[in-house]
Amino acid sequence: MNFSFVALQMVTVSLPILVGWAAHKLGFMDDDFDVRLSTLVLNVSMPCMILASLGSAGGLPSTGEMLWMLAATATILVVSGLLGYVLALLMRAPVDERGIYQFIVMFGNCGFIGFPVVQAILGKGSLLLAAIGIIPSNILIFTAGVIMVSGEGGGWKRTLKDVAACFKTPVLISSLVVTACVALGISGFGVASDALTIVGELTTPAALLLTGSSIARYEPLSMLANWRAYVAAAGRLLAGPLLGLLLLRLLGQSLGFACPANVLAIAVLQMAMPVASNGALYCLEYGKDAQPMMQGTFFSIILSILTIPLVVLLSQ
Repeated sequence: MNFSFVALQMVTVSLPILVGWAAHKLGFMDDDFDVRLSTLVLNVSMPCMILASLGSAGGLPSTGEMLWMLAATATILVVSGLLGYVLALLMRAPVDERGIYQFIVMFGNCGFIGFPVVQAILGKGSLLLAAIGIIPSNILIFTAGVIMVSGEGGGWKRTLKDVAACFKTPVLISSLVVTACVALGISGFGVASDALTIVGELTTPAALLLTGSSIARYEPLSMLANWRAYVAAAGRLLAGPLLGLLLLRLLGQSLGFACPANVLAIAVLQMAMPVASNGALYCLEYGKDAQPMMQGTFFSIILSILTIPLVVLLSQ
């Protein structure tokens, strides 16, 4: 896979984002519409797409590939989390903003933006492993992510409550279902698979239009005024995934068995997505200044169009 092919796929993905931006500016999309459409995507079409991926992979991944996928994404998440902690200290960020920058570096939008990008670059057959790979991210974002932004752990009861809430989300439930199906050797849902595919195909265009509409809400000049957001976004898009890639390769060499190339490609690409949208919501929920989070999110979305082809090239 060469750089020009990946760059062309990113241009293809970027055009619907541009359409979403224009639709918001022209009044065809607004905040209320975006909330309703994103709710539909997250609770209906994306779970359908994940379930439909079971029959589109051209064969089930092995148990080893499934375990490697979970291990690879978890490894990159941990590396990114440690990197975010170090960067927040090196940037001398205000104490109440350190967790926000750590969140920016650690958590990417693996599903909402990640699935369309993974599908565009690596093909539909990659979605099944990608769906399995978001499980560690979903669990950690509802636990460690909340602690980073809120600045307080809330004790083990709060942590258990957050974990329980995480397991109620349709995206995670559908990911766990396909993981169980792979483990049991179930390769599809018969006639229901076609229906799931039809509904699931709404996900990619809707997610990209919503991404463009979300960009249109920001004032570009105010979003570009924070240099720390640039550094955190670079950690999110480049440093974290590539350091995780390096660690996985070194572990493979030292242990004598390497992570499968297809798994590594999916995991690294999925972990190189823009900042997860949960961050801004957590800031509002816990009374934190949301501007640094929004600046990091805005900059990472724009920059990812250039960085994703580079990450794919370096991960080969």
